[in-house]
Amino acid sequence: MSTNPGVPSLAALTPHFAITVLECDRPGAGAFGALRRFLRATLADPGRAHAVRLRGERLLTAPGTEIEGLGTLADLGIGSLYVLVRERWQSPRWSRHVTDLTHELTVALSRHHLVALHSTVSSALLRRWVRDPETPYRFVPEPVLAETFPDGGGLVASPAWSRLTSPARLDFPTFVAETTDALDHLAKTLERAA
Repeated sequence: MSTNPGVPSLAALTPHFAITVLECDRPGAGAFGALRRFLRATLADPGRAHAVRLRGERLLTAPGTEIEGLGTLADLGIGSLYVLVRERWQSPRWSRHVTDLTHELTVALSRHHLVALHSTVSSALLRRWVRDPETPYRFVPEPVLAETFPDGGGLVASPAWSRLTSPARLDFPTFVAETTDALDHLAKTLERAA
């Protein structure tokens, strides 16, 4: 997918560092495609919202693909990058007569056999999908996450949910660097555990 007007420049994004880490037991383009299809279908469903609209998405998979202002996927050590922006119209809990519009960002970044997912997809829906035997992804085992980040190092690890969070809002280059660093640390711990 090329540049999409519904997705701002990637270099201009400033997401909070909150990622769920998934391990792929069948790496490859098909696996990342399955994750992308799950995210797209799940985020297209309004659930309790009045309505949702997928405003735009970008999929980057070729190693030589340039991320504006950051370098190529190969330079950054990223296998695939998927970004989706969703608009959600929902009433606040305090009134049914008011509708709020919220823009939500989803980022999925693969590095080797690990994927970092930043999304508003509910933990319950993600957990149900990951438990399906046909799904090529699994949560990183709790002991691995706890061993990799015992004191956090600025991150809060939630091993039961395979999540890493930080209160910081990061510019996109820093988000990518922090995410790939966390995935590298997890990969080393997984290698030692194997």
